[in-house]
Amino acid sequence: MASTESAKRYCLIGAGACGLPVVKNFKERGIPFDCFEREADVGGIWNPDAPSYVYETICLNTSKSLSKYVGYPIPKEHPQFMTKEQAIDYIQSYARHFGLYDAITFNTEVEKVERHGDKWKVKIAGEKEPREYAGVVVANGHHWDPRIPEYPGKFTGESLHAIQVKTRDQLRGKRVLVVGAGNTGCDLTADAAYLSRTVEHSMRRTYYFLPKFVFGRPLDKWLDRTQRWPVPRRVLRWMYGMAIYFVVGPYERLGLPKPDHKILESFPSMASSYLDHLAHQRIKPRGDIERFEGKKVFFKDGAETEVDLIIYATGYHLTFPFMDKKYIANEDGSSPLFLNSCHREMDNLFAVGLVQPADGGFWQLADYQGQMIASFVVAQECDPERAAWFRKLKSSARPDTFHGVTYIDSPRHKLEVQHYRYRTYIKKLLKKFGPVTKANWPSPSQSADSKTSGAEPSLQAAE
Repeated sequence: MASTESAKRYCLIGAGACGLPVVKNFKERGIPFDCFEREADVGGIWNPDAPSYVYETICLNTSKSLSKYVGYPIPKEHPQFMTKEQAIDYIQSYARHFGLYDAITFNTEVEKVERHGDKWKVKIAGEKEPREYAGVVVANGHHWDPRIPEYPGKFTGESLHAIQVKTRDQLRGKRVLVVGAGNTGCDLTADAAYLSRTVEHSMRRTYYFLPKFVFGRPLDKWLDRTQRWPVPRRVLRWMYGMAIYFVVGPYERLGLPKPDHKILESFPSMASSYLDHLAHQRIKPRGDIERFEGKKVFFKDGAETEVDLIIYATGYHLTFPFMDKKYIANEDGSSPLFLNSCHREMDNLFAVGLVQPADGGFWQLADYQGQMIASFVVAQECDPERAAWFRKLKSSARPDTFHGVTYIDSPRHKLEVQHYRYRTYIKKLLKKFGPVTKANWPSPSQSADSKTSGAEPSLQAAE
């Protein structure tokens, strides 16, 4: 490798489902890099050998068209909502198809990342001295460090976070209380309805529970299409509300209080089977927890119950054990980065996968993030004009990736984005990058100020 490339090598941290498309985009453009993955295979939480491997019967809650990587379709024989086995099969086939395995160093943990002048020092486990890199891309995931709320009193039964629930046997025959109403919480509650002695479900507020299919098609595809309609947001909200009323019916009939917020102001749960269990009263809805006393749980509405097992499906902390968190995340769990991906002042620090799409999959958005990051890295080497345009944009722009929606104040919404608007915005940026989007890393013989050839799109900010 040329010394010029060695001095400009990037460090990619993580080869999970969101890290892989970064590896692909860097490799395709010839950007020098090392990718370190702590586990022995790709996939992150979908890797069966990873400590954070998902629950036994889990399925994706986003359809194939909104989950797939760009340019790599999910097999037709797979269902619209893949099982965990189909998910890892797809992720691994993506890595094999694009020859990514040879570009990743497995069983290798990054211990420390520190700023060193305009470069980065990266300490690798088992190595005495840190390596120096021109830039860093963080893709270590954010679904592995459990967040567990604290309540007065002491619960003497069994307590688990959702990440610790791996098999159905852990639910069998017990009096179970699930805390949290995200997709994972609803999936575990629905599974427990078949296996457990009793099942109760605690939530601070009533969220919107949506079926996975409407008129035989995935609901997220319908939502994605309607986002393109040139109608006011309030009209869309009215349409969604009417559709849910006709498909689901009044929440009071399911034993739930009416939601205290409008339909687009919280992350909905795709929970067809959960709604069926509510209708058949196999699940007992509960309010927020007030305190514990032995195996008794007291709720804020005055109700009480006695359970054997509490499962906290209460989300995860944003954790970066190898570097100062302030570079990537705020204390409240939000991100200060441009599009939750690019550092606003530094041109060589990026993150991938730090989004919570309300109506689509992570993997696809991570792919677009990877394309954007790779384009900017190449532009810094061979197209100063486009690099300057993007540098100015990322320093201050705050694009509306929510279409005017203000989410209720909750940890689950700190990384929220609307899938269609987010990916459309990045696609516009890629178009404005022009030929740089597909350009290769310049060889040492090319001057740093060389320009890529081709059409010259406007470099106005894509606001």
